[in-house]
Amino acid sequence: MSRRRSTRASPRSAWTTGLLALAAAWLVACAPASGVREGEITSATPLGDIFAPRFEVVADATHIERFDPPGAGAGFALAVGSTVRNPNAFGVVLQRVDYTLSIAGETIATGWLEPELELNAGESGALAWTIAADLTEQRTLWSAVVGAYAGTPLAFEIEGRLVFVSQSYVFTTGTRALMSGTALAREAVRSPRLRLDGVTSRIALVRSDAPVAVITLVAVNPGDVGYFLSARDVVLELGGFVLATVDLGPVPMPAGETIRTEITFLIDRARLAAAAEAELAAVLAGRSGAVRVKGSFVYDVLGVDSFAVDQQGELVVTLPGRVAEADGDDGDDGAP
Repeated sequence: MSRRRSTRASPRSAWTTGLLALAAAWLVACAPASGVREGEITSATPLGDIFAPRFEVVADATHIERFDPPGAGAGFALAVGSTVRNPNAFGVVLQRVDYTLSIAGETIATGWLEPELELNAGESGALAWTIAADLTEQRTLWSAVVGAYAGTPLAFEIEGRLVFVSQSYVFTTGTRALMSGTALAREAVRSPRLRLDGVTSRIALVRSDAPVAVITLVAVNPGDVGYFLSARDVVLELGGFVLATVDLGPVPMPAGETIRTEITFLIDRARLAAAAEAELAAVLAGRSGAVRVKGSFVYDVLGVDSFAVDQQGELVVTLPGRVAEADGDDGDDGAP
């Protein structure tokens, strides 16, 4: 009687077959794949969490750099000093910062910078930049900015999106709070410097009984905050005689700039004494005469405070101005 061969594998033979199949799969997995060079990366294990660079305000390097009065554009500039720390266990380069600046709770400027700041693992670097804004349409912020010149710190916040790279990867963050702090003005308001321009100043006859003196005032604002220049009862003198009186202003003076404005005096000859009329007639006829402008000039910082101009020397020119072709000079520069 013949014995039929069983087709069912024994437990021992099934285990052996499975082991051989697993070994074959392992060999296939370890063999270099087509197009992949032997020795390339086969796995990647994170060393830990990856963190964006951290910003911190440097108070001594952060200040309001300038603020112009509204009539001169209401330009605002904040100098921002900061340190940037790399909290990772590997070096990175901070390539780009897209930022938004808010002061007193209101957004005023957006922009970007590309610092290419190299930061070793766990180390910090310095990053400073200036953010400019136009506050013409944001009147509610004017008093807050001016207050910083009077000793009240101006609160600010900066949000941003960062792009930083390691040796092998580029990382981009979402928009996040970068830093916040307060800022004061870099320096106090500084008095303007005034002088008269004898080249463009002139006395002319509009009609025989009403000569007009047009005196060019040159004013320099040497500080970081703009203001308005004005004056009451500005007097025009010739040969020691008062010819006319007017008011000036307000004239907007941007921070760090020079402005030129004309003060127009209408002279009523009927009111002049005989000696004053004689002096005026001589100048109108071409004889040189020393013309002086006197007055209490003040500069006003957006209504927060007003200050008297610290005037050095007299405001005086010689009229009529000398003709350049006649003597090779460019005319009287107004220096006393």
